[in-house]
Amino acid sequence: MTSFQTKISDAASPLLILFAFALPLSTSAGSILAVLLLLSWILSGDIQYKLKEILHNPVAIAVLLFLALHIIGLLWSDDVGLGLKILKKQWKLLLFPVLLSVVKKEHVKYYITAFALAITLIACKAYLVLFGFVTLPPSSVFITEGTSHVTFSPMLALVCYIILQNLLFTSNNTSTKFLKIALLVFLSVTMFITVGRTGQIAFFLLLTVSIFQYFYRLSKAKLAIGILLIPIIISATYALSPTFKGRADQALDEMKNHKSYAITSVGLRVWFVQNSLHLFQENIIKGVGTGDFSSEYAKINQLNSPILPTTDNPHNQYILIAAQFGIIGLITLLSIFFWQIVMSLKVTDRLTPLRQAFPIFFLVIMLGETYFQIHVTGLLFSLFSAFLYKDFYKQIPTA
Repeated sequence: MTSFQTKISDAASPLLILFAFALPLSTSAGSILAVLLLLSWILSGDIQYKLKEILHNPVAIAVLLFLALHIIGLLWSDDVGLGLKILKKQWKLLLFPVLLSVVKKEHVKYYITAFALAITLIACKAYLVLFGFVTLPPSSVFITEGTSHVTFSPMLALVCYIILQNLLFTSNNTSTKFLKIALLVFLSVTMFITVGRTGQIAFFLLLTVSIFQYFYRLSKAKLAIGILLIPIIISATYALSPTFKGRADQALDEMKNHKSYAITSVGLRVWFVQNSLHLFQENIIKGVGTGDFSSEYAKINQLNSPILPTTDNPHNQYILIAAQFGIIGLITLLSIFFWQIVMSLKVTDRLTPLRQAFPIFFLVIMLGETYFQIHVTGLLFSLFSAFLYKDFYKQIPTA
């Protein structure tokens, strides 16, 4: 490796810290930094070794197979042009294998801290809006204006979990512990003064995971008591947070009344899922192809719910992949998380709780949205997967 390549290689990990900070704050900045990381990966050389590292990582192979399916799916797509556009959007996941050779074990805490800091800044803005210090445009509906509640709330739930597991599994002095508890309370309250039902579900899910991870090693009796706390916490939140109560009641009402064909957020999602499942049932083995979901959904929609709008997004990652690629697609998608779980059981270190929780987190939030397709969460998956599922202890053969 030349001195120039060494300098590029050394600069890549600090660049990744900046990427982790920019990711929740700016789509443009995240994209620019992602491109710079890709360039540094190429210019730093030793491509053969980097490719070997990718091929020795089962999660990376699973992701590449998932991406390859999008290419193969063009073969039975009528709308190849749209298929190519959809394929182009998958670059966010392709960043994960690249980042495997960028991440450094000693910098992992900085990647996480930078990401958590960015989420905290967004939360601060939400409080400023709530208390009237910042005025949003009249058209604004959510106090996370500028950052979509669809992506902010799941990322906020993940940061809350990271802080909580750090409190539970890491030694802290009194002042540090106090600051972390204060930050956890600050961010947890943010979850329920803003909106984002998927994130709120993820919050309670990750709270349950934390309780299980912590009490399981102590005793089964304490674990049972801890689990019993969950419905109490949910009930208390429902009673104390008008935003959470209103959104929960609204979701239940819209779900119950979706057959009235009213155009509501949850009601439409129910129809999207039902119609997409019909599409899957008609193409159960290989799906409709990479580019034909929109046109094929429109046909099903015309038969089942003609007065409702058509869609290119059923707001459920599993349903979308099943419709596009059939049962083959579902198996390929789930294999990514299978290998993440397998790798989480292999290594025991301070990242083990997060390594175990991350696939559970994504598996659940993808029930409510196509988070692999969304720019920010696609990059989030690549970033966290790179440092959580890189085997820092494995020796890759050089010959």
